[in-house]
Amino acid sequence: MNKFLFFILIITAFASCDGRERAYMTNEAILKEDNLFKAFSEELHFIPERPVVIETDTILSTGFEIKINYHSTEHNPIIISKKNKSDSITYSHYKNFEANIDFSKNSSLITAFVLNKTHFNRFESPAFWNNAIMQYVWINHEASDENRVQLHTAFKIPETEIYKDFILSIFADGTTEIKEYQMTPKTI
Repeated sequence: MNKFLFFILIITAFASCDGRERAYMTNEAILKEDNLFKAFSEELHFIPERPVVIETDTILSTGFEIKINYHSTEHNPIIISKKNKSDSITYSHYKNFEANIDFSKNSSLITAFVLNKTHFNRFESPAFWNNAIMQYVWINHEASDENRVQLHTAFKIPETEIYKDFILSIFADGTTEIKEYQMTPKTI
């Protein structure tokens, strides 16, 4: 019985020594030792966090009707990574946007299309379009007339001041024209 008790005490003593060297290690060092540091040091952000849908349904005095369904997409987000002071990495996933547009006159559909980055490829380099997201689509009532409706849109690279503004004219026959809108600084 004494030998059995002695044997149990020896096993307990050796088992309780496990991890003593880790008691003085930082959490970061322990995670690195176990190859878990990367998983615990990454932060993910989704912008916007939830799906966004903005619907506009406008009838102009000229008889033109415009329906815009501006919404976020779940495919091809723009991912920006930043290394923080503590060697952790933050990944920001910016969702792309597009707009479904229905253009009618007197309740008769003239054209319907999806407005996204592909319509604007000729205005900027592929590097810009790979990193830019659509910011908005709005109807310019003042610039619209009996022959056309004018829409404005912009694309911006997240976390920068790099952007491009565009004017999209939709004519009564369903054709479209896109022009880059050059903003000039205003002085007083």
